[in-house]
Amino acid sequence: MTSEDGLYPSTLITLERTPAVLRTMLEGLPAEVIDARGVEGWTARDVVAHLLSIHYAANVQRVKWILDGDNPVVPNVDEDAVLESSGMRIWPLPKLLDQYASARAESVAWLRTLTPDDYARTGRHEVAGVISVADVLHHIAYHDLIHIAQTAKLISGPLEERRGRMRDGFPAD
Repeated sequence: MTSEDGLYPSTLITLERTPAVLRTMLEGLPAEVIDARGVEGWTARDVVAHLLSIHYAANVQRVKWILDGDNPVVPNVDEDAVLESSGMRIWPLPKLLDQYASARAESVAWLRTLTPDDYARTGRHEVAGVISVADVLHHIAYHDLIHIAQTAKLISGPLEERRGRMRDGFPAD
């Protein structure tokens, strides 16, 4: 179930591919689609801005804290506050996608240099308790996939509403 290095085999691949998946889903769509608010209040642009804003502030930083300390305290990060203070919600989507792709490529290259001992190092998260670098990376990959699904739902919702009689014959699952 896990690879020899302590990571589930798809972890780093998921981290590496998330920016390209989002670019493929969103690039070229009209602003009215990118900026349409879902029921939770977020837009597809907000999702990308969120992922970029927490990339360094939470995700990479958690790994660095654990690697640089001896079972350090890993503070909780208010991701909503990070997003709001970043100003990224108003960035053009191409800029968000480019910055996210660049930042993620850089960090995945670095993560690939870590050893199994590095992945096993631990810290004490303020909310989650004792966590390892591997736990953090699995969480980030899971978080990426949740936001990919959220983005798909944001852009598919208006289509579902417009399926007409097809909705009767093929109800949403």
